[in-house]
Amino acid sequence: MQDVILDFQDVSYRYAADEGETPLPLCVRHVNLQIERGSFTAILGHNGSGKSTLAKLSNSILVPESGRVLVNGMDTSDEDLAYDIRRTVGVVFQNPDNQIVASIVEEDVAFGPENLGVAPAEIRKRVDDALKAVGMYEYRGHEPHKLSGGQKQRVAIAGMIAMLPEALVLDEPTAMLDPQGRKEVLETIHRLHRERGMTVVLITHFMEEAVDVDRVLVMDDGAILLDGTPADVFAKADLLHKAGLELPRAAKLAADLRAAGAPLPEHLLTAQALSDALYDLLGEKTHANP
Repeated sequence: MQDVILDFQDVSYRYAADEGETPLPLCVRHVNLQIERGSFTAILGHNGSGKSTLAKLSNSILVPESGRVLVNGMDTSDEDLAYDIRRTVGVVFQNPDNQIVASIVEEDVAFGPENLGVAPAEIRKRVDDALKAVGMYEYRGHEPHKLSGGQKQRVAIAGMIAMLPEALVLDEPTAMLDPQGRKEVLETIHRLHRERGMTVVLITHFMEEAVDVDRVLVMDDGAILLDGTPADVFAKADLLHKAGLELPRAAKLAADLRAAGAPLPEHLLTAQALSDALYDLLGEKTHANP
């Protein structure tokens, strides 16, 4: 039996309408989803597909209208368990400026553990460990507002790590970053998963961010449209297109080349994989035509 850390059981949710207005439609519709401990899952979807609402439902920021969300077996609708639930699942949002609360980096990272009542010596250790984990230890005495976007986001992630969650849910953490910032944050997330075995749920609209994960979910109109490995999901280009999504750039180029007659293998999802396949193909042609 799988060791499940997050369990969505027939979950639906709608935001409240203004008084006197017609009730809004469901933005999450009867979602059944289990996230295995230690896994890395990417959730894709266009704006309004429900993926950000799913993030807020994961640690009782929002509570389902119907169905249940269980975190390590704890029901997120039980207010008495909210503290333990939020210590188990940490959520990082797309704008790091909204999550940084102190004027010095190490003080900001210490904020969460301090509110948990952690002893000062343990806080010092957690802050140092968290900043080292995200590659920001040398900036511990800096002012957050002087950092780049990618550095700020890594500080926000460090602040969550210092609370020792078992899982991180990241809601479009690279959406407001430049390419270098995106690269820094993604490398940090993958390193945390690889080296610490942390459960990661990455919500994104960048297809390339979902090619190197264990599992990909695609949401459309509040429901799960696709669920599988990256190779399985990105093989369904027609369904992705109907959901307003495109293939990763390397996968799309590989598909175009295959359609033009190039005998390339399936499931080329990264630029490196496509480059290697083209190199092999050109090498074979060179040997065939000395």
